[in-house]
Amino acid sequence: MTNLLKVTSRIVKSHLRITAVTVLFFIVVTLGGGCTHKSEQQSGTGETLRFVFMADCRGTSTLDQVNTPVLNAIIGQVGALSPKPSFVMFGGDMSYSGYINSTYTFQAWKDLFAPLTSNGIPLYTALGNHELYLSSSDSGFNLGNQQEFQQVFSENPSNGPPGYQHLTYSFTSPGGNSFFAVLDAYYLTHTYKDSTVGGNIDSTQMSWLKTQVAQTRATHKFLFIHSPYYYVNHDPEEPSAANKTYTELWAFLDANKFDLYACGHSHLYSRKTIDSSVAPNPQTIPPTPSWQNNVVQLLNGTCGTHVETTSIDPAIRASWNVHNDSLTYYFSVIDISGSTVTVNSYKGNTGAYIVFDTFTINR
Repeated sequence: MTNLLKVTSRIVKSHLRITAVTVLFFIVVTLGGGCTHKSEQQSGTGETLRFVFMADCRGTSTLDQVNTPVLNAIIGQVGALSPKPSFVMFGGDMSYSGYINSTYTFQAWKDLFAPLTSNGIPLYTALGNHELYLSSSDSGFNLGNQQEFQQVFSENPSNGPPGYQHLTYSFTSPGGNSFFAVLDAYYLTHTYKDSTVGGNIDSTQMSWLKTQVAQTRATHKFLFIHSPYYYVNHDPEEPSAANKTYTELWAFLDANKFDLYACGHSHLYSRKTIDSSVAPNPQTIPPTPSWQNNVVQLLNGTCGTHVETTSIDPAIRASWNVHNDSLTYYFSVIDISGSTVTVNSYKGNTGAYIVFDTFTINR
């Protein structure tokens, strides 16, 4: 009987140990699973990513389509960055015209970026007004150019509205922390001639952008487009001006706390945090409320095209961080790390480029 009690006792203790181990294992697995899930959630907010933005490398005539020496120098500088960028975004006006001497100019321009694309750095593009010209701006905007652009730059995502494929599109960083959208301010349904070249944000693109943003949980949001909303100088060669569709676009960007509105078109460098001290321009009826969320306009308007040398008010030059030194060209490197975006902008010519402007955005 005694021996039987001892055996029974050992069985009970063993059973208790097994039960305890099982419970402990369940706790560890449950907590471990929770940690893994939390880590996966944090992988987006802790994500790091680098990209480059530049615009406007066009030449000044049909005989000088692209400022190739400067663009090649910048491509070399970008290729030497460490860590290397995840992509390059080009903001339009790649060549003097999209079509010359019976040939479209897009593929020849695209081939210049082979040192980057062959090294695993994708190239994305926004369409500029010069992409739509036959030989010169006198020809007006040509639908055939737009269609050819869509064919050549087929690497651009095709998730835009029907008909806007590779012109209007969006994508998200691998970790989901950053959202990128490209708009086309010159979308064509037919060939026509326009006296202004500032562009327009049509309702189709606005509806599409609202849907895209509603579907993202990204901390950082970036918009790329050719034309500025705020112009810092008057260019007598191009009577550009923003219209109320840009004010409506900016109201949406402000409400959704976009980090950056990156553009070109004006041939200079400028960056400005658009806060409540900057009035909507043009104002709408009823009035658009004051800006609240500090979206930055980054105007990086020459990586090769001629620099605008028109007079700029000294107060504007200082407050809008304007740079338009003669024979000086620009590109920006944007680094995203967690909740912080750091922008380092470089200047130079055909030699080495140096950082001349740095700012950060926190979300």
